Amino acid sequence: MSPLLTGSVHRHLVRLTLPGIAGAFAMMVFNLTDTWFVSRLGTEELAAMGFTFSVVMIVGALAIGFSAGAASITSRALGAGNRSLARRTVTDGLILTILGTALVSATGLLLLTPVFSMLGAEGRVLALVREYMQVWFIGAVFAILPPVSDGCLRAAGDMVRPVLVMIACAILNVILDPILIFGWGPVPALGIKGAAIATVASRGLGAAASLLILHHHHRLIAWQLPRIRQVLHSWREIIRLGIPAALTQALTPVAQGFCIRLAAGVGGVQAVAAMATGTRIETIVFIISLSYSMAIVPFVGHNYGANAHDRVRKARQISVRFAFFYAGTTLLLLLPTARWISGWFSTDPTVVRMSVIYLLVATPGHAGLHISTWLGQLLNVIGKPKPVLIISFSRVFGFIMPLSLLGISLLGFTGLVGGVALANLAAGALAYFLTRRQLRRKHPATTPLPALT
Repeated sequence: MSPLLTGSVHRHLVRLTLPGIAGAFAMMVFNLTDTWFVSRLGTEELAAMGFTFSVVMIVGALAIGFSAGAASITSRALGAGNRSLARRTVTDGLILTILGTALVSATGLLLLTPVFSMLGAEGRVLALVREYMQVWFIGAVFAILPPVSDGCLRAAGDMVRPVLVMIACAILNVILDPILIFGWGPVPALGIKGAAIATVASRGLGAAASLLILHHHHRLIAWQLPRIRQVLHSWREIIRLGIPAALTQALTPVAQGFCIRLAAGVGGVQAVAAMATGTRIETIVFIISLSYSMAIVPFVGHNYGANAHDRVRKARQISVRFAFFYAGTTLLLLLPTARWISGWFSTDPTVVRMSVIYLLVATPGHAGLHISTWLGQLLNVIGKPKPVLIISFSRVFGFIMPLSLLGISLLGFTGLVGGVALANLAAGALAYFLTRRQLRRKHPATTPLPALT
């Protein structure tokens, strides 16, 4: 029996969250390392890296989707004591990830030049983009596989080992980047291509380590040859449950791009810089939020799979209260420090002033953003993907876009940020009511797990 089925709900959620904080920080360091070292090469190299972000993020949504779908089924299967299904799902999820990534990589290599030309890259910048993305697409399976394998480990309740893997990957990337980018000893300077090789090599280490842990420690990889119909059914379920998570990931840059475009119209380059500064600071603030989101997967999945629905409802209540506490604490900390922290990123007094406005106006809306994120995760884990889609699309197209337009027409830049904050609160309220509807019955029928045969 899973240890998550007994004991204090609060203590379990805290215990599962704490290791992930270090992991989220390691992920942030990993993502920033390449950009920092490449920025030493020059403006064109840095611009080339900027062009790659949107495509890498979209492909990364594929990994988020496969990970969410496999983790949902695996966690519920383990809670129900169906280890055979968990093992089959993990294996099928990994195979699906490899095949899906191979297809995306082949397409990306064929369309590399037209895609990035359409995005605006040209001349030497386009040549640099090609250098980076050719290596990245060839090794994309190593970049995509770790989030999926780590998600399966967390679905099993193992929160520590994925963190150790992420930290090891971040350290290796920090070591390899300067060696491969600038050259060292017999290793030639490879420039931006070296950054891509370092990323692929570091992620490859993470993939190998996670697979070894899944096999040797958790015995969650099935080596016997399955029936084709069984595999196709498993893939269909993983994709069905993974689509909302993938779309949520993909919609984030859509919302950000929309708001940045509005900011440019009302405040020019300084408003855009202020929003960039504010979102960077939010990335740091959201480390605990990201870790808590990962902790929801094993706890909710195991308890829902075991029909312990009271404990799932308790986790929902804790999540809502924690969201308001988290946002309130963040606001209290930023009130005296927002100007000082913004000064780390810019010396322009207008940018700093607008960044402070962004942080202090946007932060109250974090409560709704946390609620929509965490409860959306909960819904996906219990096998309810449709409400997650409703939350994600409503947040971006139903709330953020109209409210930010209304806000900017009334109060300029401050109104824009206020509109985003209200939109996040509205999305949180929607998530609250949708999850209450799914869990309101005293003994709701458990979402059926896919059959093994």
